[in-house]
Amino acid sequence: MKKLMISAAALVFATTVVAQDNVSSVEQVGDANLSGVLQVGSINNNKLVTKGDNNTAEVVSLGRNNRNVNSQGGDDNNFEVLQTGSHNSSRVNQGQVSSNGAVTRVGNDNEARLLQDGVGNSSVINQYSATPGQLSNDNEAVVSQVGDGNASVVGQDGDFNFADTAQNGNDNDAIVSQVGDSNFSEVDAQGNSNVARVYQGGQSNTSTILSSGNGNFADTAQQGTLNDSTVDQFGDGNSSEVDAQGNSNIARTYQGGNNNDSSIFSTGDSNFADTAQQGNGNSSEVIQTGDSNFSEVDQQGNGNLNFVSQVSNNSSSDVFQVGDANDTRVNQLGESQVSFVSQLGDSNVARVYQGGDSNLSVIAQDGTSNFADTAQQGTSNLSGVLQIGTGNQSEVDQLGTTNLSLVGQFGAGNVSTVLQDGTSNGSLVGQLGTGNTSTVSQTGTGNASVVLQAGF
Repeated sequence: MKKLMISAAALVFATTVVAQDNVSSVEQVGDANLSGVLQVGSINNNKLVTKGDNNTAEVVSLGRNNRNVNSQGGDDNNFEVLQTGSHNSSRVNQGQVSSNGAVTRVGNDNEARLLQDGVGNSSVINQYSATPGQLSNDNEAVVSQVGDGNASVVGQDGDFNFADTAQNGNDNDAIVSQVGDSNFSEVDAQGNSNVARVYQGGQSNTSTILSSGNGNFADTAQQGTLNDSTVDQFGDGNSSEVDAQGNSNIARTYQGGNNNDSSIFSTGDSNFADTAQQGNGNSSEVIQTGDSNFSEVDQQGNGNLNFVSQVSNNSSSDVFQVGDANDTRVNQLGESQVSFVSQLGDSNVARVYQGGDSNLSVIAQDGTSNFADTAQQGTSNLSGVLQIGTGNQSEVDQLGTTNLSLVGQFGAGNVSTVLQDGTSNGSLVGQLGTGNTSTVSQTGTGNASVVLQAGF
């Protein structure tokens, strides 16, 4: 284990030389325990209790009015604390020793390293089992806080968990809780007033949060096995929420700009969601319930809105928005649904509903204030809508099996309505120019309709 700055012998010597109004209390019970305390400055306070064998503790306080309270109950635990500045506080518990001196929680081979540089930082590291009689072993926590008023809490209950928290700036706040085995958390905040929350319960879950800017918020909660979440935030006032319940779910969030909002909720196994936001004031919510669903959202611009709900298995949704104030809503129920929405321009609106199995919807909008609403209920229906221009409107409703609808609108103010109920019906609508209106209604089997309109 890497030493902080000086050997234990030098620590003991220095303590007696440079301490002024500093207070240190060290209690060790067991065999082959080693502790070193160095306090330079004034009104620093340290309390260390170690009960077990082969434990190591090093505490360095350089400055004024820094406080450390540390306890180790078990064997082969190690921790290092370095505090530089004033009014910093730290607490490290590996295993737990009660106020009456009893070892109430036992942990072995845990390791903690803590660095605080600045004014008014606080850190708490707890590595022990919440269940009496149950061990919590081989966990590792690393915390680095540089700046003023930063706060960090790390709690690890289980075996082989790892948490790394780094906060550089002022008034950042991170809480990490890991219950289970072999979970991994990394929090990196660069800036001021960023908030990170991580909860992982189960085994082999991974969470990474990177926030660069001011006032960003990230909350990741994962329960199960082999879930994986990555959040990258660059800018100010961005918000991310990730919630995974199940196994092998993957969530990716990228936010570049200011005041973007992303939520990803996964319940089930092997779901994938990737949300990327570049610009200001974009909002996206993705909900996936079931197994092996896929969602990708790409928002570039300002004030774009997206909502995707997939209560399904093996379904896929792609949303691509470039421009300002575009709005997409996708709702898929059943099995193996596929939806693709592309919006280029401003203030376009797309609505997709698919229920049943193996339906396909494609909406592509290029222009301003276009509206497309596609609803499909049944099996293997296909709808394609292409809108290029301004203020075009398309509504497609298909009920049944293997129905096909294709709508192309080029111009401004065109209106198309298609209703097909039955089996293997086909409709083609093409509108070119301005102010064309088409209505197609087909019920039964094997009907076909072609409408072509050109008006200027």
